[in-house]
Amino acid sequence: MLDIKNKASLAINKFIDDAINASPDLKDKLDNISPISFDLSVADIGPFYIKINKEEVAASLDYISDNDFSVSIGLVEAAKYITHGTIEKSHIVGDAEKAFVLINILKNTNIDLSVLIERNFGHIPGVLSYLAGIKINQNTDVTIIQDELVQKLRSISIRLDRLEALGKEK
Repeated sequence: MLDIKNKASLAINKFIDDAINASPDLKDKLDNISPISFDLSVADIGPFYIKINKEEVAASLDYISDNDFSVSIGLVEAAKYITHGTIEKSHIVGDAEKAFVLINILKNTNIDLSVLIERNFGHIPGVLSYLAGIKINQNTDVTIIQDELVQKLRSISIRLDRLEALGKEK
């Protein structure tokens, strides 16, 4: 059980480090509100205990007694935060002011999502998320017909499979 907790803590800390590295100003903003500690539960997973100091941002599954606040949300609330950047006050226990300052910092930070996806899921999902982001943010009348897009993605997938097979043969 201890090994699982250590691996989960390492994975959470890696994700937090990647998020900080994917944003040009997140570290400075977190330094401005530190020290702060809280726990986060998402859809009955957790709680994850997170401490933000000037030196580091650390996450753990080990209980921290002196938390500033607790946030407990379900999947619907997590999706609402991702799309709208808000969490209802009823999901926060403790110092709600500090919680909302942190939420607003995270909401207003320009995290490069494609870099975060690439670091955690690989090059192809990262490139696809980058291309999808470009297409979503494009303000032109140029459209890609869905059949052409599906054909191009399938062609890329087949070519990658062939390259992997060739690599395994040699």
